[in-house]
Amino acid sequence: MGSALHQQPGGCGALGALEPTGVPGADHHAHDPGSPRHDGMKRQAAHNALSPALTPEPLIRMSAKPPPLQLLPAFDAASRLLSFSKAAAELHLTTAAISQQIKQLEGHLGMPLFRRLTRRVELTEAGTAFAQVVRQTLSTYREGHADLLHRYTRPVLRMSVSPFVAYELLIPRLGEFQAAFPNVDIRLEASMAYVDFEHEAVDAAIRLGNGNWPGLDALPLCACQAAIVASPALLQRHPIRSPADLKHHTLIHPRHSHADWDLVAQYAQLPKLERKGDLMLDSDLAALKAAEQGLGVALFVAPSSGKLLGTERLQLVVPPFDLPMQAYFVFRPNDGKAPLLRQAYRWIKQTIDALP
Repeated sequence: MGSALHQQPGGCGALGALEPTGVPGADHHAHDPGSPRHDGMKRQAAHNALSPALTPEPLIRMSAKPPPLQLLPAFDAASRLLSFSKAAAELHLTTAAISQQIKQLEGHLGMPLFRRLTRRVELTEAGTAFAQVVRQTLSTYREGHADLLHRYTRPVLRMSVSPFVAYELLIPRLGEFQAAFPNVDIRLEASMAYVDFEHEAVDAAIRLGNGNWPGLDALPLCACQAAIVASPALLQRHPIRSPADLKHHTLIHPRHSHADWDLVAQYAQLPKLERKGDLMLDSDLAALKAAEQGLGVALFVAPSSGKLLGTERLQLVVPPFDLPMQAYFVFRPNDGKAPLLRQAYRWIKQTIDALP
């Protein structure tokens, strides 16, 4: 048996070392410095000593299959917002659900995508790279889905506008719109918030501003005006003959901010506005309804506000005045519905131009 071991190159030296000395069949020449057996053991020991340095450990254990698609929205939201809780709010999930989905994604990829710090998270280098891939993937998916619906289903036009524009301008004229577009379903979202065209199911919006919204086409509709209004009964009790008289009134705000009143004061070159108090509401329509009830003086900023305010329940404190901004019809230029959206824009513009 010993002679058989001597004939194999040093790789069997380890087997010989396991055989105790003095046992029949042991290789008694293993420790002979001049024997081939001894030389083989030396070479094997040297190889073993160098092996850890020559064979690097694998850095990543990544699955050959892409991760499940249902895990991507949670990662996309968290990577944009850099917050699991904000991502949960956006997707209407719990923070724990977002965290669990991201852990599953990291486990599938075999690498961390976030660094979890004490009060925040930040993307790793791999997370930053993967976020770009996920964003492009979801964008392509959404565009493909929209194109499929456009080609094979009845078109739906989803518009986001302020509550006042929805209820006072568009809804009373929806019959005319349906006559002009008999094969189109329209869905209005009445909101003061600017919608996120990249992540929300909306086709167009009416916005007030300078027309500069990157990635969007903005077609001008009309000048933007401001009006200060109150109920006739309130003005009879406390007339407003100058801005100084506002100190006797509550100022009604169309959103939870003083910005609109401050902006109007600046553009109208009014002094600092003193007031009896402030009433913060969540929409322009709510502000006007509060003014109708005599709760204060409302500020109204809208497309052609002087034309739209056709009510006997409100009285203009001062004539409407133009602001250095316009109302725009805004939409994605690469939207498959772009031809329909341009037709809708022309109809809305003609409707506003025809107001008395």
